[in-house]
Amino acid sequence: MKSAWNWMPDLPEGMWRHVPAWLRPFYDAVPWITVGTLLLMMYMIGGTMTKAEGVVFNLPEGGLGDGEATSLVALVIPLQGDICVFFDDARYSLDDDASTASLGEHLADRAAKVDVKSLLVLSDRRVPCEAVMKMASIARTGGLERILVANKSESSVE
Repeated sequence: MKSAWNWMPDLPEGMWRHVPAWLRPFYDAVPWITVGTLLLMMYMIGGTMTKAEGVVFNLPEGGLGDGEATSLVALVIPLQGDICVFFDDARYSLDDDASTASLGEHLADRAAKVDVKSLLVLSDRRVPCEAVMKMASIARTGGLERILVANKSESSVE
């Protein structure tokens, strides 16, 4: 089919010949509504996946060589299926509530006596992250302000 002037053929209506004229603007908006819905869903899901309770660590801006002189040192290692904490010649179990409460009291007592409120935590790689986070939470409730989780350097000999 040609137009009245015979210079351009009429385009076929395609799928629009089956759609009422009043519904065509809504069909034009469907892709934008889909994109908006997907963005809203990603925003709602993204917020729930990033919000969790835990202990916030303020990491230093420098490299891995940063450190701090601490007088309080705790050793966290797994022994016979139990996560043990050695602090000031005392042994505590992170799986036992009474032992954890005693560790919290001991940390609070020692934190009150020192000027620099930081704790050096020496941890074995077999210790689960949950245990290190629990130790950090106990230290925070005990009044300590900074926690330094040490890493083993392959080149240094002590």
